[in-house]
Amino acid sequence: MRVAVVGIDGTGKTTVLRRIHETDDIAVVHAIRAHEDPASPFAELSLALADASASADALGTVHLKVAVLYLQLCLYGPAERLATDRGRTVLADRHPLIDPLVYLPSFGRIEADGEPGADVEVWWRKQDRDAAHMVRDWLRTCAGTVNPWPLGAELLRLGTKSPQEILDRLSRQFGVTMPDGVLLLDLPVEQALRRTRERVRGSELHETTAFLSTARQRYDVVLDWLAEVQPETVVRRIDCSDRSVDEVAELIRDAVAFLAS
Repeated sequence: MRVAVVGIDGTGKTTVLRRIHETDDIAVVHAIRAHEDPASPFAELSLALADASASADALGTVHLKVAVLYLQLCLYGPAERLATDRGRTVLADRHPLIDPLVYLPSFGRIEADGEPGADVEVWWRKQDRDAAHMVRDWLRTCAGTVNPWPLGAELLRLGTKSPQEILDRLSRQFGVTMPDGVLLLDLPVEQALRRTRERVRGSELHETTAFLSTARQRYDVVLDWLAEVQPETVVRRIDCSDRSVDEVAELIRDAVAFLAS
């Protein structure tokens, strides 16, 4: 069984899933930051992509940010297959078909057009040299190019399409199908932002009150739409307000048990 755990940044997805992974016989696949699992065969590449993402944040360039996001999500399919081949329940920290339905349209409204100027070269120079070589090779593998700008532009255009078109396109490109269940961790934006600002790795380009407020609303819209068009995927919402990691973990365990019954 495959269950995606989604929600805006700061809701505690990674922390609570780490707790569940440590205490339960449940595999966890991190859709964006595979290196959160040090045993992941993709950990080194994931770290390089995280460096590339941080460089895009520093530049404030949306084309580069979404291009790196795509490259990160390209790691999900192989990781999920490795986990499911072992016959275990798999929890996903974000999901490559659900989160883009939330974030791609929002990123597209920030900057749908634009020219790269010097941003691409500056972006490459900002990265660690060895890490940049890995990112370049992965970009060539996933997109058939070493220029991230056209990939970013294509994804921003995709974000203007209908949800079904986005879903179908990404399902083909990532080689991934919808999970059996989706758990939305919900938290007021003010609390979520407070948590993101306490993180060691700092905030990301999209971690603002306005953007996260829009994303929180978009999760509701997307999950309501999925409930209509894909009723076999069970959707449940978990209120994380004023709840500890252990309390949220227990609610997730209960939801997974319900889905498995």
